[in-house]
Amino acid sequence: MNNTLKYFKEISTVPRPSGKEEKIKNYLINFAKEHNLEYFFDDTHNVIIKKNSNRDNCDKTLILQAHTDMVCEKNEDTIINFDTDPILLDEDEKNIFAKGTTLGADNGIGLSMILSILNDEKLNIPNLEAVFTTQEETTMNGALNLDFSLIKGEHLLSLDGTDEGKIEASCAGMVVAKLTKKHKTIKEKTTTLRLGIKGLKGGHSGLEINTKRLNSIKLLFKFLKTIKDVQLVSITGGGKSNAIARECFCIVKTCVPATEVRKNLKEFCKKFNKVEPEIFSEVKSLAKKCNNVLTKTDSKKLISFVNKHKNGVLIYSPEKKNFPLTSNNFANIKLVDGELTIIISLRSSVIRYEAEKLEELENLSKKYDLNFEITSRAPFFERRENSYLQKLCCETYGELYTTPAQLQDVHAGLEGGVFISKKPTLDICVIAANIYDAHSPKERVEKESINRTYKWLEKIVENF
Repeated sequence: MNNTLKYFKEISTVPRPSGKEEKIKNYLINFAKEHNLEYFFDDTHNVIIKKNSNRDNCDKTLILQAHTDMVCEKNEDTIINFDTDPILLDEDEKNIFAKGTTLGADNGIGLSMILSILNDEKLNIPNLEAVFTTQEETTMNGALNLDFSLIKGEHLLSLDGTDEGKIEASCAGMVVAKLTKKHKTIKEKTTTLRLGIKGLKGGHSGLEINTKRLNSIKLLFKFLKTIKDVQLVSITGGGKSNAIARECFCIVKTCVPATEVRKNLKEFCKKFNKVEPEIFSEVKSLAKKCNNVLTKTDSKKLISFVNKHKNGVLIYSPEKKNFPLTSNNFANIKLVDGELTIIISLRSSVIRYEAEKLEELENLSKKYDLNFEITSRAPFFERRENSYLQKLCCETYGELYTTPAQLQDVHAGLEGGVFISKKPTLDICVIAANIYDAHSPKERVEKESINRTYKWLEKIVENF
């Protein structure tokens, strides 16, 4: 019986931001206890649940894998504490979504499907090892710290994709860089302006980076370049390292009247209506004393840096049309009391290209006197030839549905690269239901696709 939605509704009440997965760990442990299943957990809050085969003399073991954390993004006007509050679900005839926040279908639906499989006593199963990892959306520390001596299986089926009928057989790696600087500020009693661009689609910085979706940070700084005598006071833009920035706001000092800036910004944003139909700009006057204004020189340098940074797809595959090999995502920027922090994520499936583009970014950072630091790395994994799991996934989907499944390589980062580094013999495939606009408050999952994908998962398990 498919209990995916039952479990998804339950885990949506359990806060699970990356790095704070203790509550979902406890939920999974309680599930294992209730079903009399063997389980293990570690200090990183990874959980492994094992269920023995109900076949005669079965020595086959299938690993089912999902990550427990979620990307926590919200609209500016949505009030939520992701550390303590539930995700508020809503739905229409076709989709399930959340109210003003990310849904957590990535990877909550995959997690829930695995729990439903473990709960099904009528299903004909091999030995199952359910592996639930943490911090996939940030550092992949869960996968990096996973004790593979506890895992016997040689075939790992991850439920961490986003497209039904697409079998992800390879993925890109990702490097996250942090750029920082402590600026000297000046005190000025002056009228300042708060500028903002919001309403952009945003989304997954791997899956949507080759679309025409725009980056709010890059857009706002492109506009700032057009304002005369502008000085920066504060900046808040973007969100998670693996999400395309949807909103960016800044407070500036300028001699240009607010009415003129408002008119110009509105006209500037109109140019992008076809690509971003919900783009919205705002300009507000703020009359207050400023104790933290950047100098004209530092303001000009920071605006120049953001505009010089190459964002989006850097290198396309020569063999696969519109497939990114290497990309940059200007994910986040904050300037508070002169303290600047910038987060940039670089994805690549070619080691040489990754090294080249990282060197370019580091050199650009040094040119603008920014401290450069790599905060996390996740390796890529390549498509395996003669994969038993790829063949099984293709055949079972074809038996169920008229449209054949497709093997694909993805520019998104997946834990498979870490798993392969720990156990090079692993055969890995990734499947999922249709999830749209992941890593943004428009995230939604298709209900019928959940049902179809679950039937596919059942058939894979029974035929393994």
